[in-house]
Amino acid sequence: MTGMLVALYENQFVDMTGDTSKEQWYSKMKTGLLICPVCKKKVIPKCGSKNVWHFAHQSQDTCAGLHEAETNYHLIGKKSLFHWLMKKEKNLYLEHYLRDIAQRPDIYLSEGEQAIEYQCATLNVDMFISRINGYQSIGIESDWIFGMKRINKKRENLYSLQMTDLTAAKRDKTGKLSLNYFCPLQQQFLLLRNILPISQRKVLADGYTFSAKNLDLNMMFGTLENKNYEYRNLLWNNQKKTWRMTAYKNVSPSIMYVKKVMYFNHRSITLFSPLAGMPSYNYYFFETSPFIWQSYLLFFIEKLSSTFTLNQIENECKRLMGKRIFLERKLPYINGSYQCAIKGYLNFLESEQIIEQMNDNHYRKRRPVPYPRTLDEAFGQDKIFSKKAVIFDFV
Repeated sequence: MTGMLVALYENQFVDMTGDTSKEQWYSKMKTGLLICPVCKKKVIPKCGSKNVWHFAHQSQDTCAGLHEAETNYHLIGKKSLFHWLMKKEKNLYLEHYLRDIAQRPDIYLSEGEQAIEYQCATLNVDMFISRINGYQSIGIESDWIFGMKRINKKRENLYSLQMTDLTAAKRDKTGKLSLNYFCPLQQQFLLLRNILPISQRKVLADGYTFSAKNLDLNMMFGTLENKNYEYRNLLWNNQKKTWRMTAYKNVSPSIMYVKKVMYFNHRSITLFSPLAGMPSYNYYFFETSPFIWQSYLLFFIEKLSSTFTLNQIENECKRLMGKRIFLERKLPYINGSYQCAIKGYLNFLESEQIIEQMNDNHYRKRRPVPYPRTLDEAFGQDKIFSKKAVIFDFV
C-alpha cells in the first residue's frame, strides 16, 4: 500500500488526522481539487473500514515524494506520533516535502529544523545514508524512530534488530549508542541505551519502556541513567561465554575463515585469547563480531616481526573486507570508520602491555598473547582481563 496522510485542497494543506468524515472527503474528491502536494496530480481518499484512512494517487505514475510503500501499521504509527508531538511541540508538519532534496520526512519540526522519520519497512544501508546526507546537506537535524516490529527481545538486555537499524544510531552525551522504537498499537516507546553491538543483528543494551503520555521529545532523544560498570561487565562476560560455547558450530564466512586459520596454527576458536572479544573504543565500526576480528588481529600480529606498522594491520583488514570476511558498519551520525576500531583495539592491547606504540605508525611487541588451555581456564581469564581493563569506560 502506497499512501499519504496529507493532500492539497484548494491550495490548502489537509490531512487525515482530524475529524473530517468519509462523506466530506468524497465530496472534496468530486470537485477534482484534491491533489498531491509534491507532483500536483489528483489523489483520492481511501476511507475503508480495514485500513487507516489515507490518500492515494489516482494515476500509477511515479511520484518523487513517495520513497516506499507504507503499511497500515506505518500509517497508524505516523498518525500516532504526530498527535503525540502536537501535545508537546509547536510548528510541526506532517509529511512536509523538502523540495531542495526531494525528501518528505514523516514529521517536520520547523522551529528546530528537525526531521523525524518513522521507519517500519526494510531499507538498505545506502538508502539510509542517502536520506541522512540529504537532510544534513540543507542543515536539518534528523532522527529515526523504528517500528516495534523491527526489534525482538531475546532475553534480558539482549535484543535482535533489523540489520540496518544501527545505521541510525547516535551517541548520547556519555558517548553511548542509542536507538528508539515505537508501537502504535500499544502506544508505547522502547528506548535502547548503552548499546553494545555483538554481531550484525544482536546488541546488548538497556531497554527503557515508556507509555506515550509519560514521554517527551527531550527524554526520547536525551541521555538516560546508565547501569553500573559491574553490571555491564557481567553482561559482556556472559556474552564471551556464549561465543566460546557456540563458536565451533557457527558457519558464517568470517568465523569459518578465522577457525581455519587458527586450526592450521594449532589454535582452537573456542579457546580464543581473553584479549579478544573486547568492547574496545569504536569496536562497533566492524559489523563482524569482535571476538572474530580481534582473534584474527592477535594471530596476525603474532606472525609479524617484533616491530610492525599500523599500515600493515589496516591493509590486512582491507584485504579481508574485500573478501567480505570482515564487514564494516556504516554509522553516518558518528565520525569514524573501521580504522578507528583498529586503533581503539591497539590502544587496548597497549594498556595490557602486549604491544607498545613507538610513534604514530610504528609499534613493537612486548610480550606474548595469552591463550587458555581449557574452557574453565578461559572463563577465569575472561573475568580477570575484564576487571583489569578500563575498557568499559571507552564505549
